[in-house]
Amino acid sequence: MSRSPAHLDDELAEGVVAAVDPGRAWRQRRLRRVTVWAALAAGPLALVASCASTRLPARAPAHTVAAAAAAAAAAAAAAAPTLAQDPSGFAQLFVSLWLRTDGSADDAHLAALRALAPNIDLRTTPESPDSGTTSVAQCASVRSTRVRDGYWSVTVGCETDGRLSALRYFTVPIQMTPTGGGIGSLAVVAQPAAIAAPTAADVPQALYPDSAAAGTPLASAVGAFATAYLTGQGDLSALLSPGTRIPAPAAALYSQVQVGQVSVGQPGMDGQVPADGTGCGVWVQVTATDQSGSSWPLGYALRMRARAGRWEVAALESGPALSAQSAATSTTTPSVAPSATAP
Repeated sequence: MSRSPAHLDDELAEGVVAAVDPGRAWRQRRLRRVTVWAALAAGPLALVASCASTRLPARAPAHTVAAAAAAAAAAAAAAAPTLAQDPSGFAQLFVSLWLRTDGSADDAHLAALRALAPNIDLRTTPESPDSGTTSVAQCASVRSTRVRDGYWSVTVGCETDGRLSALRYFTVPIQMTPTGGGIGSLAVVAQPAAIAAPTAADVPQALYPDSAAAGTPLASAVGAFATAYLTGQGDLSALLSPGTRIPAPAAALYSQVQVGQVSVGQPGMDGQVPADGTGCGVWVQVTATDQSGSSWPLGYALRMRARAGRWEVAALESGPALSAQSAATSTTTPSVAPSATAP
């Protein structure tokens, strides 16, 4: 009968012990025989228990288990998603109320503003027939800067109506203390500052060096897509590449579409349709007429793909491609004045 590796290891260990300490080896053999005979006397179940007890691993110390649990909890907390908190919306709400609130009038606007900024001074309007009132058409945050943890400076642009109709900009200092489960605590810590409008940025150059003439396969495919997309007439899905899904605006939003210039990102695409899988970027300008007769100039960046001898729309992109020089300038030039981001 062949012996298992475990038995060979046990015999080797006994041989070493016997060579070093013969008395100790004899005592170990005797103790083992006594244990086995005692287990046999107690029954088969006790024999199994005695054999299993010799193979039980040693328990890890309590401090090791606690350290492992703490490490697992820390890893789970690090992996949990965190909400990015920004006081831009709070600043918009404050400036809108601040422009419309008269400090001498005890009304609902004053009560709402005091709840947001209890220590901020308010404007006062003289009681005269031509003093007029300021109404706010809209407010939007155009820049949000974190000065340090919990302290922000938000720039808000507002379009006001009335006697002093204008587009005005204010910076608002805000203290924000975020919490784990809510929006946290917010406070306007000082008076808003009226500032200059953002400086106009240089208009970047679009990266479409070629054009597709009317009647070419590419221009025809682009025109068919624009018409079906904006008027709801025709089968839009038949103009898309397999697997592409582009939801259209509300049906019959525009009654007519006139396609203008079709600019192409790659040369040589305005002739015969190339091999299947060939793609190119397109920037198309259209004029859409709504139900009231108003004309709307619109622009679309499309990703076209050739298949089975025709052009199909593979994607509706977020905006026109820009030249590498324009992109590098826009990402490396520091912004000194507040700037608005185009939608």
